[in-house]
Amino acid sequence: MSILSIGVSALNANRHALDTTGHNIANVNTEGFSRQRVDFVTREPSFSALGYLGNGVETSNVVRQYDQFISSQVRASQSVTSELQAYYNGARQLNNLVADPDVGIQPTMQNFFNAMQALADDPASVPARQLVLAEAESMVDRFHYFDNQFDSARNTLNEQINFSVTEINRLAEDIATINNDIKNAYGSAPNDLLDKRDQLVNDLSELVDIQVLQQNDGAYNVFIGKGQPLVMAYDAATLTTQASAVDPSHLEIAFNFSFGTQIVTDQISGGSIGGMLRYREEILDPAQNRIGLVALGMANDLNAQHQLGLDLDGLAGTALFASGSVSVLEPPGNGSSITVAYNDIDNLTGNDYQLLYDGTDFILENLADGSTQTLAAGLNTVDGLDISINPAGATAGDTFLIQPTRNAAASLDLLVSDGRRLAAASPLQVRPAMDAAGNALNTGDATITQPANSNITGLPLAADMQLVYNAAAGGFDIVNGPAAPDDFIPYDATDPTVIIGVNYPTTANPTQFDTFGGISFSISGVPADGDTFLIGNNTSGSSDNRNALSLVDLQTMDGLLGGTATYDEIYAQMVSDVGSKTHHAELNLAAQESLLDRTRDAMQEISGVNLDEEAAKLIQYQQAYQASAQIISAASTLFDTLINAVRR
Repeated sequence: MSILSIGVSALNANRHALDTTGHNIANVNTEGFSRQRVDFVTREPSFSALGYLGNGVETSNVVRQYDQFISSQVRASQSVTSELQAYYNGARQLNNLVADPDVGIQPTMQNFFNAMQALADDPASVPARQLVLAEAESMVDRFHYFDNQFDSARNTLNEQINFSVTEINRLAEDIATINNDIKNAYGSAPNDLLDKRDQLVNDLSELVDIQVLQQNDGAYNVFIGKGQPLVMAYDAATLTTQASAVDPSHLEIAFNFSFGTQIVTDQISGGSIGGMLRYREEILDPAQNRIGLVALGMANDLNAQHQLGLDLDGLAGTALFASGSVSVLEPPGNGSSITVAYNDIDNLTGNDYQLLYDGTDFILENLADGSTQTLAAGLNTVDGLDISINPAGATAGDTFLIQPTRNAAASLDLLVSDGRRLAAASPLQVRPAMDAAGNALNTGDATITQPANSNITGLPLAADMQLVYNAAAGGFDIVNGPAAPDDFIPYDATDPTVIIGVNYPTTANPTQFDTFGGISFSISGVPADGDTFLIGNNTSGSSDNRNALSLVDLQTMDGLLGGTATYDEIYAQMVSDVGSKTHHAELNLAAQESLLDRTRDAMQEISGVNLDEEAAKLIQYQQAYQASAQIISAASTLFDTLINAVRR
């Protein structure tokens, strides 16, 4: 081997190094590029009488600076970060809506009850009555606005899921294509193809959690969810979206196979898709259900109380609001059937339920907490719902989605348009006995509060109910009242503990007045023998505000969730829950982003291009190249000298 050959080998080796260094510098801003390094090895030496003589240098490999373990950490961290980002973005938007004091529901509810209080202060005022209707209409509009915002958020979410699935399919197809290209180039270090594939895999990890396994030929197998194969070497599966067979407002994610599709929504996690699915399940749906619970509970309570009163013309009150019914969704093909109605709205949980027939039993699952119970055929009362099951034709897998409050806000509507129809007065009133001239006949100082009614059974009264005090019997005889033995109210005027006040009906006679509007009242003071009180129809109720006050009291009554929460508390709990989950997601996202940055920095230390380092190498290889050229020049000079010597 000649010195000329040694110089040529050095030129080629250093030229390869210069090309690689230039390639690194050119791609300093290329996303996903891993810097490359040329490895030099000495060529096989030649044996001579003097021993082995070197034959120069050659490049053995162009090495990609890459760490598989750190790369997998980057992908995992990216997947979690994207999931938290998608979850936080949805939660933040919803939190901005429900917590806004200017557009929230709480201000409109407060305005409505303030207007009702103004009516109670002046029940004969027509303007006050019109104000109640105006505020009621405003409140209904706000509930509708919120429901529309929830539906809009769900539609936007569906569009984002569709887009993400399309991107997953594109990336999967590109990975499969590059897998094939890498197979064809395997053994010749296709570094740039490897970088491109890893960048595609990183992009995929931002959309969904993935697991990557490398085959012996260098191809990647990519799995998503709980082991579903997305890319198998050179073939890519196809994902699709479809409306849920049970709830069309929800998109399901499915794999397309030659034999059909397989729903895998509940097996998808991580990435932006996982975050969006979590946001829908943990925040969006529960918040809409709680808004519906407030709307339904308030409409139910206001309707019930309003129908116990009298309007300005002495007519019985009607329902103030229209509210929806229980939504029952089911896929086609169910053999059995069910009907669901409200039993006691105050006992509703605000959660959704799934009823599943497993081939033996009907299992009801609370989708919020996962609790289950077995229901029998026929009527079942659960959490304020009457669930009637007709098992005829039932087949294993029959499924029903029960949404008691999901659409309640959208169904809320004001039924009264005339202010005179507002029932501010109570239908009954009590008065002491009077003579024809209007003079009081009672001589004792006993008093009876105005009666409150809990229903309208037996109203209006056919005749006044008279309560006549019988000193000898120690109580009030009831004339034209309940039939014996409940025609007497015991009342001991000589017992100070009794004189303080006695509420009727008592626990001993809880149904005493059920047939007369279920009235209740209190007696206090010391009556004289023969003192009489008359309970009769309220014929002049224009200035009576008792039912209006009862309507106002509903705002602070613990009626919902089994008598544990007010309307404001239900709404505030929902706002607090959304707010706390948003804040928690924000903190988790910040921590995860910090972790991702550290992982990326670790990867950058291995794979990133350092311009200062590459510039130094450029000078090094340039000088080596120039020196190699000098070897060839020296070889040429020696050759010329030899030729000239021979010629002489």
